[in-house]
Amino acid sequence: MRLSIYALLLLLFGRQVASGQDNTVFKHPARGFTSWQPAATWEQALLSGNGTIGALVMGQPHQETVILSHASLYLPLKKSGKDFEQASKLETIRRLSLQGKFTEAASLTETLRQEQGYTDERDPFIPAFDLKIEQHAGNIKRYQRAVNFETGEAIINWQDDNGTFTRRLFVSRPDSMVVLSIKGTGKINTSLAFRRRPVEWQQWKFVNDNIESANSDAVGQWLTYSSTFKNTNPGAVQGYEGVGRLVLKGGSSKVVNGSIQVTNADEVLLLINIKPLYDKQSSNIPAMKSAFVSARADYETLLTSHAQIHGSMFNRVQLDLGGSLQDRNLNSEEILLAAKSRMLLALVEKVFDAGRYNIISCTGTNPPNLQGLWSGTWTAPWAGGFTNDGNLPTAIGGLLATNTPELMLPYFNYHECLIGDYRKEARLLYNCRGIHIPAQETTAGVESDFGKTWCLTLWTGCAGWVAHYFYDYYQYTGDKAFLANRAYPFMKEAALFYEDFLKVGADGKLIFNPSYSPENNPANSSSQAVINATMDAMIARQLLRSCIDAAGQLHTDKNKVVLWKRMLTQMPSYKVNSDGALSEWLWPNLQDNYSHRHASHLYALYDYLDPDFAASNKLQQAAKTAIDKRMQFRIKEGGGEMAFGLVQLALASAHLGEAEKAKQLVNWLSSKYWSSSMASYHNVGELFNTDISGGLPYVITQMLCYSEPGVLRLLPALPSEWPSGRISGLLARGQVEVKLLVWRNHHIDVVLHSAIKQKIRLQLPGKVKTISGADKSRISGTNLSLPAGQDISLSIDIQ
Repeated sequence: MRLSIYALLLLLFGRQVASGQDNTVFKHPARGFTSWQPAATWEQALLSGNGTIGALVMGQPHQETVILSHASLYLPLKKSGKDFEQASKLETIRRLSLQGKFTEAASLTETLRQEQGYTDERDPFIPAFDLKIEQHAGNIKRYQRAVNFETGEAIINWQDDNGTFTRRLFVSRPDSMVVLSIKGTGKINTSLAFRRRPVEWQQWKFVNDNIESANSDAVGQWLTYSSTFKNTNPGAVQGYEGVGRLVLKGGSSKVVNGSIQVTNADEVLLLINIKPLYDKQSSNIPAMKSAFVSARADYETLLTSHAQIHGSMFNRVQLDLGGSLQDRNLNSEEILLAAKSRMLLALVEKVFDAGRYNIISCTGTNPPNLQGLWSGTWTAPWAGGFTNDGNLPTAIGGLLATNTPELMLPYFNYHECLIGDYRKEARLLYNCRGIHIPAQETTAGVESDFGKTWCLTLWTGCAGWVAHYFYDYYQYTGDKAFLANRAYPFMKEAALFYEDFLKVGADGKLIFNPSYSPENNPANSSSQAVINATMDAMIARQLLRSCIDAAGQLHTDKNKVVLWKRMLTQMPSYKVNSDGALSEWLWPNLQDNYSHRHASHLYALYDYLDPDFAASNKLQQAAKTAIDKRMQFRIKEGGGEMAFGLVQLALASAHLGEAEKAKQLVNWLSSKYWSSSMASYHNVGELFNTDISGGLPYVITQMLCYSEPGVLRLLPALPSEWPSGRISGLLARGQVEVKLLVWRNHHIDVVLHSAIKQKIRLQLPGKVKTISGADKSRISGTNLSLPAGQDISLSIDIQ
């Protein structure tokens, strides 16, 4: 049955091509994809965005819907006006945990919430409004939708009885607007209107409880939309407004029933902007209209300006694994269907590009939320927020390695803006100095997840994980001012929390109590509350090492360094269980539970090979066994839910040099978790989610190039199915760019560019036979002397 469907798709596609129609319109983007049918749901819509405004393009020729969103649109919910306080019961939680009464310990937070009347929930991410386009219908003879990754355009092409038409849309970074063009061989007769996003029956109570008003209008050449919210929390958005300006070439327009009807136009251009309202009494609409009047009203001119910025980021990195031209030109439905029976290198290349495109498009005002920048529903899963215990780190994980360090700044800005909340949470929950960051958040940095099972308030590792990215940014970029003024102060606040929180046990080791390993429970306990989760210890070790290193770089805090070094010697030791696997918990009598989607106890291997593991073959082997156990579970599940857990396994595999395991995980991630619009899913074939759009490209970079300051490892986890290929533009720690890496069989060509004069050590996947290309005085074995600001080309043969 599968083969017959595939054959039918090829037949239909082949008939279209054979019909002799204009293939200059129906062309495949050089870097992008095509699709043969419109989206059935918003989760399959084409994506475009500038990091602030997002567009979901459904792709219907005659009755089109474009769902628009804005990064600031988190709907304010009614607040209790209270703070949740846990610190007064902290000693009771600790005592119960030490007694092994973890369910009772976790239940205390739920009881406290009820007693304190604390009802606050996260403000959810919502869509802005729909752009509705109705074009005169005709019998469809040919159809194609596409996304051009290099320009950021979502493109709809079709031929019907009225002619051949093209609808193109992008969201401009320099001009902060949605730009829509409709052109064709025939006259354009269409109507355009802003409309509220449809509300499903079960969503009406939520909408009526929180949305005060929603109005759309059309006057002359202008479309407007305005909505206000019922809850006006301090600092929160109070509503939002949208403006559209219509520009015609030829033809005429008139307003009918709140829409603009266009008759016999040669070209339709619509410019749209959306702005949040922070004062309901002061409209943005006049200012937005004024800005549009002076804006350049030419699609190609606006596109050129946008593509220079967007394309610059996207084109910095290019991957070629040798996928065939025929496979590369398959439309998205065909290539995903083909991958069910055979793995295509062209698909790995495609999802690498698609993931990077998605993350670039949704990062700007904020880091990517669970849905990036897009939403077609009033009730997004998990409030469409920022989930710090896995989703968000996966989404941003590859931004540094794929040479877009500027896109990390929204992540840092977001957390720095909430640092007042984080300090308050550390005090209220744990009576500690420093900062505590919740596992999930949107507009406020306060806890919102309570329960005797899902006891996320007991997870203390988030601040240290966030601090890691601050320091890693410095390691990649060498920005000393950033280290001194932003990274190190944040890192110190995270370390300060541990200075107060950690207590010395009877064995002289520090105890993490309470503790939490997202979002797993031991096999012999129904509660996720524990003591000494391996992940918590890994985060603290990493943070303290980074603080010590940063203090040395900045020549400061000698007394703190002494304290941090002593704390490192007191960390609980890692454990290997009776199966030979790295244990997820370091406390006695907590049994490992392999049947879980997260792999939190592999944290020390997510971004690099942790020094403790690098120095211990025993720990490396235990980690490999832990990966095997999780993969066995995933195989039974057919991949299973929560794709970012596969990213965690793949990163750990790559950093352990387990090429074939990493490849298997890449193949699963490439073939099971993408829609026909090349948007990524949370589960196999469902649930729009941007995590692996960032995570999968990151995995591939780590299989091909691993770095530490002063160390560059080429092809550390190269699978046998990738015998030749090339990647360009990777960024490495230590301010080194791998401008080009080419491999074929036992030969490697590499071009390196260092921002500073330095010596590095090359690590290669085999014994070196010959190495040449650079001045011989710069090469000593596999040690290289790199000059500042010059390309160094090397040709390497290995055994």
